[in-house]
Amino acid sequence: MSNEVKVGILAVAAIALSIWGYKFIRGNNMLLKSNTYKVYYPKVDRMQVGTQAFINGVEVGSVAGVGLLDDVDRTVEVILDLDPGIRIPKNTTAVIVSTGFMGGKAIMLEYPRPCSGDDCAQSGDVLEGEIRGLLGSMVGEDNVEEYVGILKEGLQEVIDSLNAALIKDPDSPLAKSMKDLESTLANLNSATGQLDGILRSSSGSINGTLANLNDITGNLSRNNEKINSILSNADSLSAQLLAADLEKTLEEANSAIASLKATLQSADVALGGVSDVVGKINQGEGSLGKLITDEKLYRNINELSRRADSLITDFQERPYRYVPFKGRNKVRKYDRRDEALDGQ
Repeated sequence: MSNEVKVGILAVAAIALSIWGYKFIRGNNMLLKSNTYKVYYPKVDRMQVGTQAFINGVEVGSVAGVGLLDDVDRTVEVILDLDPGIRIPKNTTAVIVSTGFMGGKAIMLEYPRPCSGDDCAQSGDVLEGEIRGLLGSMVGEDNVEEYVGILKEGLQEVIDSLNAALIKDPDSPLAKSMKDLESTLANLNSATGQLDGILRSSSGSINGTLANLNDITGNLSRNNEKINSILSNADSLSAQLLAADLEKTLEEANSAIASLKATLQSADVALGGVSDVVGKINQGEGSLGKLITDEKLYRNINELSRRADSLITDFQERPYRYVPFKGRNKVRKYDRRDEALDGQ
């Protein structure tokens, strides 16, 4: 046997093994003859191929295919692949149940009694389908009502206890919260009623405003090109005005700089003259220079100023001394009076 033939046989075996492994992982053993059944559901809640099928909790097969029929109701067709030797009656119901809160699914095969003979379903037959909710899947269809009753009683006890607590202690935080909630709901109801009345009374104005707004937007839409042209012209005009204003501003700035330069030159000349005057004063030239540099002259002027001040003060206080009286005795009389007043 040549190597090419060996490679071909090995490739075929690998492909066949891969197909068998894929089918086996999906729950379909190609080496065993199995029975297939069809079940139709209105929906399957994301059930996939490979979903396990159980009878009384024992795995007996899996879902071999899930397809959508092209009918008006968009019915879902599910193909069940059961292990060989598993015999189920024709009235078996394939119930889709939830295996947990995370969305897992399984199919439970339920029937009232086992079959023996002609009442057994044959491969390819159609079984009845049913979908059971999460609660029914967990506690069983027969126990749902009982659990609902227990839950209802528990809630009733909680509500009664809460009501008794509110009645017993009306000042408790919970009672105050309930009162606040009741007041809030009442205020909300009143506010919604007032708002409804305002809207009803203003419906005509609102409709008119909306109509006017619609007309305005329509006019804007129809004159869109004109508006764009106006905006373009305004943009161009503003650019021209800006350029003209900038040129005028630059001219004024240049003129102001030239004027400031001339002013600074004049100030420089004036400061030069002041500097010369100050130098002459420091050298003792002129009256002011002599006054600053000659200390004796300064003291004489200061003494003269002091005496003049004393004379003016005496003249203000005793003017009678400087008025020609007929006798010196009257002057002494005024002096004695002033001394008496000073003594007091």
